Amino acid sequence: MSSEAIEPEGQRVLLPQFFLDVPGSSVVTTDELLQIQDTILEAIEVRAMSLIYGDAGLGKTFATRAALQQVAPDLLLSLEFARSRPGPKDLREELFAQMHLPGKMPRTATPLYRMLLAALPRRPYVIVCDEAQQYSRQCFEFIRNLWDNTRKNRPAVIFVGGREADDTLQSDPALGSRICTRTEVLAMSEDEALSVVPDIHPVWMSAGAELLQHIDRVHADGSMREWARATHHVLKGLKHFKTDTVDRQVVDWALAQC
Repeated sequence: MSSEAIEPEGQRVLLPQFFLDVPGSSVVTTDELLQIQDTILEAIEVRAMSLIYGDAGLGKTFATRAALQQVAPDLLLSLEFARSRPGPKDLREELFAQMHLPGKMPRTATPLYRMLLAALPRRPYVIVCDEAQQYSRQCFEFIRNLWDNTRKNRPAVIFVGGREADDTLQSDPALGSRICTRTEVLAMSEDEALSVVPDIHPVWMSAGAELLQHIDRVHADGSMREWARATHHVLKGLKHFKTDTVDRQVVDWALAQC
């Protein structure tokens, strides 16, 4: 599922995209979203390396993309890969392509690294490394070397990933000590879920607190992704039962599909 758009000039634009792309969904402001926004703004302001990490389905990537909408698209370098476990070669080549560097890409690592090192300080780039739990230590080291050697004109770097990314960074003092801010994304509390879920989609506006509480306890457990899944199936359930009312029958049918 891609969350990128391509502008006419060929520039990638990071766009937040709802899981399952449920029609009518809205962005809601959660404590986690605000925390991620603060982390990203700080990283950009001081040209730091920061980490946003947590379990799957909690909205890390979505919130990061939403927070980056104020950054000029041509300054965003989004390192995402179709295959798992990318290597430093993949990172080098992707940066070369996204920065639209002139000439033919060097076939060997050192000249390509020098080209990137010369080009990065020219603009206030923001490197976004999503799915960073897939990165090897060598990938983190490559980004660190670029960041170290561009000095005061270094890019901001934002790693986004699972707990494995944090484990890798913290296991190496040279890497971990360079992370300015580590932001752990946690599941919503039950109270927060009951507060924000009615704003996620109109279908929940008429659902009572007890019903929402039931869904969060038996299925969603504070996960935005699971609430999106429940929303998708509840909408199907309304059609299945030919009703406009979200009740326990519709909810139980929907959760059985999840």
